[in-house]
Amino acid sequence: MNCNHLSFLWKLLLTLAVVVLAVNFYQDIILHDRPDAFTRWLFPVLLFSSLIVQIVSKRCQKKQPD
Repeated sequence: MNCNHLSFLWKLLLTLAVVVLAVNFYQDIILHDRPDAFTRWLFPVLLFSSLIVQIVSKRCQKKQPD
């Protein structure tokens, strides 16, 4: 298993979570419209997914021989 792919994946998930959070704030504050349920739940799902993949990536890097 290539740990570099996991490292890239958690960074991508974290970036997507930040983008979704920014869209939620834009809809809520600028447009004065509540984000739909999917958009509200997408941020925590992406955030926790990125944390899980980060933990797996670090464990994978520890197991790889130098």
